[in-house]
Formats: sequence, C-alpha cells, structure tokens
Amino acid sequence: MPVSIVDVAKHAGVSIATVSRVVNDTGYPVTPALRQKVLDSAKALNFIPNRSAQALRRRMRNGIALIVRNISDPYFSEIERGVTETAIKNDIIATVFSSMQDTEFEMKYYQLILKQQYDGVIIGAGAYGRKKSTERLQAIVRELQQQGCRVIALAPQGFEVPVISVDNVLVGKRATEFLISKGHRDIAFLGGYRDHLVDGDRFSGYQQALALHELVYDSQKMYLSDYSAKGGYENCAKLLDSEIPVSAIYCSNDHIAYGAIKCVTERGLKVPEDISIVGTGGFYSDSEYIGGPGLTSVHFPFYRLGELAVSKILGDDEIPNDYREILETKIVENSSVRML
Repeated sequence: MPVSIVDVAKHAGVSIATVSRVVNDTGYPVTPALRQKVLDSAKALNFIPNRSAQALRRRMRNGIALIVRNISDPYFSEIERGVTETAIKNDIIATVFSSMQDTEFEMKYYQLILKQQYDGVIIGAGAYGRKKSTERLQAIVRELQQQGCRVIALAPQGFEVPVISVDNVLVGKRATEFLISKGHRDIAFLGGYRDHLVDGDRFSGYQQALALHELVYDSQKMYLSDYSAKGGYENCAKLLDSEIPVSAIYCSNDHIAYGAIKCVTERGLKVPEDISIVGTGGFYSDSEYIGGPGLTSVHFPFYRLGELAVSKILGDDEIPNDYREILETKIVENSSVRML
C-alpha cells in the first residue's frame, strides 16, 4: 500500500497540513527544523508525492467551502470532519462557514464565496420551503456553477442541484415502523421547523408508516418547534399535558429526543417503561451523553457524506444538477424502546 502524507505526518509527529506544505512547496512558512523533520520522515518511509494529486491541487486553486448552520452541532461536526480530512488528504484546503441558523448571514457567506471564487461548495443543511429564500439560493448556486464552481448539497434545497444525502422519507418511515414492530400503535411525532424540507420528508415517512399499518394519523399527536433539546422538552410537555394516549414518540432529531426524555423523566415517568422514544441522527446513543437510557436512533453516515462530497468535487466527471447519491442509514437499538 502506497505511503501517504498521513503516514508521513504520523512518523514526523506533525500535522497533515504541515506535511502538505513541505512536500508541495506551497510557500507557506515552515521552520527549517520542522521542514527537515518532514523530509527525513518522507525519506525514511520512501514517500513518493502523488503527481496527479499535485496537478489536481494546481487546478483547485481556491479550495472548497462547506456551509453549515451550527458547527458545534454534532450533526454538522462529523460532516465537517469528513470534508476537511478528505480535502487535506488530497492537498486541498477546505474552509467551514457556520451561519448559526441565520439565513441572511448564510447569504453573505455565499456572496463571499462567489467573490473569492472557490472551486467547490458543499451545502451542509437542508433548505426551508420559503419561495423567496429558495429563489435567492438557486440564483447564487447557478452563478457559482457558471463560474466553474462545483456544488454539492447534502440535503434537499427546493430546486435541482447535485445531492449526496440520505432518504429522509425512508428514515421517518423506518423509525415509525420500528416502533410499530415493537407493538406500539399510539405514536406521536415531535419535529423541527414547520417549513424545513428535511423535516417535512421525515414527517411524510411517519405518516406513510401509519397508513401502511392501517393506523390513523392524529394531528394532536404532532408537535413542531425547532431542532433543539429545549424545543423537544417543551413539545413533549404539551403532548403529556394533552393527556392523549401515547406509548411512543418518534423524534425527527436526536436533540429533540434528548429534550423529550428529560421531560418524561422529570414528570415522574420512565423511558421506556411508560413511553418509548426513537431519535434521528445517532449522536446521543450513549447514556453518558443522554443522562438516561441509551437512545435508539436512526444513525446517519455523517463522515461519509462529507467524504463523498469532496471526492465528487475533486473527480473528473461532470456533475449534472439531477445527480443523486443516496446513502444507507441504520436503526441502532439501545434501551429507549420497549416491546409492548
């Protein structure tokens, strides 16, 4: 197996970025001692620079931009790791822009990216179903593409753009069917933003599962807020206060599930003995994080999403706007669901 810059970095005890700067002679300042350390390790390992990667790097002059809503959110942090690690392995710089849920801020980022002429853009979050914002984003994406920038979205945007994602309708359907398979019939849905396309897909999957198993959808068992634990807590409280019979809750996000578990527990009830809960994402499964039962959740391949997006941008093939690549998800069962 060929020696990579990752191997050289480990041998020299330096970062991958430092090795890249030395072997590609980027002009970025590196101390003579550190440079020699890298060169010695490269020689000891018989490292041969990848000339095609170097040619690619010359073609990708301005790097790749990743736009996320909140970099501290584990949903986006694993995607970010997949993007940045894959980029640096190919001697490409990846810049992360975090909009902190501010769509206007996000638009300013796009304008900056357009001005800086990035070679690739990865849209990390799903769009909202708002006509004006969708049209604005579509216009700027088309402008980026005309500039030669390769754009990949990791969730639906409301218009045609290359997508590498998961099937969110299937995610909602499988999660709900999992609860049904455990004997649950009274299943509530706690979701995020009302006009968020991804959440709408997961809710659609929830409804499909109910219909498939001849269970009646009850709008009084559906509450929406945002993707936060606070929103999950507050909506779970409303659900419990309604006194509508519920044996299980499907949450369209693990943060929502975290809040719901907290609410159920503080009401003197138990998960899963009194109410079973399933989340979405797979970043709160360990009881160390949840402070309660391990969460059963639909796990997403976050790192792989970021990795594939970069690989597609760096590839030689054209990327048509109708390009779709759907990755598998899996339900990881923990202790937040019981059999009735």
